Amino acid sequence: MPEKLPDEYLARTQKVIIGLPKGPWPVVPSEHGLPDQVGPICFLETWVDNERVPVVEFIAFARDAVPALYGEVARQRDQIRRLERQLRDLRTANGGVRHG
Repeated sequence: MPEKLPDEYLARTQKVIIGLPKGPWPVVPSEHGLPDQVGPICFLETWVDNERVPVVEFIAFARDAVPALYGEVARQRDQIRRLERQLRDLRTANGGVRHG
């Protein structure tokens, strides 16, 4: 099971996301055929030409995916906290006596 992400890591992730230029970041082909720009990133090169397209597409996808994934993590953490509170309240209700 993966380790829980530390709150500091999530706070830093949120700060980085907030500082990004707005998306989406389109992939822009160069005059030579292979894309060399994505959003505000230009003159992008990779060591191997056949890796450039997947790398550029990942960057373009990640611009929208990372904020969405961060939002899902935040939503799930909020839900977990609510459920833990409800469970704690149920356990302490009536002095912890179980019914049924």
